[in-house]
Amino acid sequence: MSKTLLETALREALAPEVLEIRDRTEAHADHSGASEGGHYELTVVSRRFEGLPLLDRHRLVYDASAKVPQIHALAIRAWTPQEHAERAAHRGAGRGRPVIL
Repeated sequence: MSKTLLETALREALAPEVLEIRDRTEAHADHSGASEGGHYELTVVSRRFEGLPLLDRHRLVYDASAKVPQIHALAIRAWTPQEHAERAAHRGAGRGRPVIL
């Protein structure tokens, strides 16, 4: 339920071009405080991040997610569309090259 609420809150606040939410709660079952909320990994690509330093981007995500109950931890990747495209191009550029040892 929290994942759906989180997705809705982020879409409303940030109008992301890409939004990936991975629920990692199971991996933290024995973690202190895990029973109090979920653990999520986010990738958010939004024009709202353009010109903002990383801390301000994270604040926007935290502000949007504050409306969602039962979140214990967030791991955030907050990129502009240009940064996301550059990362995708970089990942693709390394394919097929030989590894020299």
